[in-house]
Amino acid sequence: MSSAQVHVRNLLANWVGHGANMVALFFLSPFVVHTLGKTEFGIWSLLTVVTGYMGLFDIGVRSSTGRYIIFYLGREDHKSVGETIRTGLGFFSVIGLLILAAGFVAGLLFPVFFPTSPPQYQGLVAWLLPVLAIGVWCSALEAVFSSVLTGHERFDLARGVDLLVLAVRTGGMVLVLKCGHGLLGMTAVVVACHGIGLGGNWWLARRVYPAMKAWPLALTWARLKELLGYGLAAFVGRASAKVIGQTSLIVVGAIISVAAVTTYSVGAMLVFYTWSFLELIGQTLFPSLQKASARGDEESERWYYLRQIRMTIMFGLPAYLGFILLGREFIRLWMGGPGFDETAVAQAAAVMAILSLARLLALHSFAPSSLLWARGYVWFDTLFSAVEAAANLGLGVVLVLVFDLDLYGVALGSLIAMVLVRGLVIPWRANYLLGIRWRRFLGLAVAAGASAALFGGWCLLIVRVVPPSSWGLFAADVVAALVGYAVIAVVLLVPRSDRERLFRLVRGWVGRNRVRSQT
Repeated sequence: MSSAQVHVRNLLANWVGHGANMVALFFLSPFVVHTLGKTEFGIWSLLTVVTGYMGLFDIGVRSSTGRYIIFYLGREDHKSVGETIRTGLGFFSVIGLLILAAGFVAGLLFPVFFPTSPPQYQGLVAWLLPVLAIGVWCSALEAVFSSVLTGHERFDLARGVDLLVLAVRTGGMVLVLKCGHGLLGMTAVVVACHGIGLGGNWWLARRVYPAMKAWPLALTWARLKELLGYGLAAFVGRASAKVIGQTSLIVVGAIISVAAVTTYSVGAMLVFYTWSFLELIGQTLFPSLQKASARGDEESERWYYLRQIRMTIMFGLPAYLGFILLGREFIRLWMGGPGFDETAVAQAAAVMAILSLARLLALHSFAPSSLLWARGYVWFDTLFSAVEAAANLGLGVVLVLVFDLDLYGVALGSLIAMVLVRGLVIPWRANYLLGIRWRRFLGLAVAAGASAALFGGWCLLIVRVVPPSSWGLFAADVVAALVGYAVIAVVLLVPRSDRERLFRLVRGWVGRNRVRSQT
């Protein structure tokens, strides 16, 4: 396979895996919300956030293990690859005890941090969090074997395991909720799925990399020092990402109410999932970018850098502009009904619009972060991510407590922090390293702005002509909007060389079909 074919295969595999998650989320979320109710679903959302923070106990070693597996595979240093794998597994085996202890402590302190949680759930939560901590430990071990697959650029196999886990989790969630097992049943399903993911990734990693040694576990000092050196920066970055992506729910639950967590979560979940969807572009290109940086091949670095910026803008623009323009109608159809009235729909739609605007203005930020990590400037990226996280949290609290902006204040805090740091500072540093001047982006910025204006006008026209009052009409509006955007993107956003290549492929396909029909 050529490198281009490998990239296409990996990107499609990542998108199929993430797209399947979004489809499952779309169909499962209304069922879970209406089955559990706003209060119980709010508690489940908070449990998810708390267990997400437990993952920070790996102090970044999870990310650094993946990075050094790729690094040493690129050098064909299989001895160091094996030491990295065994040291990572040994570290996570020890750190699992801390994660379990954190689960017990978090369970006991849950009523203290979230005093609006009903008393009848507090005893249950005290037991659920330690059980969920076991799942966090399994996911850390799973990440080592998944890194072996991605290091060999077999994203298709890694996403295959994810799809299996998704199918089991979705079916399990529906089953336990229909049987009335609620939070307890959902917890059992989540932990079981982490175990399946661990086993599946281990089995495939052994097949892809027969030289892999996972036993005996080790804590080799040279490898551990290496992993911790890179990992501490990754830890700061991951902690900042948690604050940016999930602490908003904690602020809402602690300051406003547990029930309000559900409203905010409904408005935010698709925004965050779409951001993760776009991150997959960078994750797919990162192994090649990292290898180009290791070789000192700046021309290839610049190509991957600019290509990623174009791709994220091209795919992210219709998603986030669509959330802003069609979010209220979508949420009304998706969640509207008993337990989620019109007021909740309006609040969730406003949260979705504010968070979407933040990400729309920061679509160009993925590639700069990838370049900084590939070049080894991890502390610059992570320290400014920490600044963004602190500003996000501080502004959210101030806008809620001082200006009484309720859920909107939490979302506005995210917008201001993201645009200032991720939209300006981090891209400036990456452009400086590559010697790229801002005016080089002027043409792309104009094209993106024109595309947004044309697409926005087209969406408003479609909604005016065909109001999306049912799922069928909404789907028709979305299809019509995307067809129009495809034309806009091909003309304004696709580079001329790619556009010419696309036209050649289309002409060749039409010609082959014409010949086939004549014969």
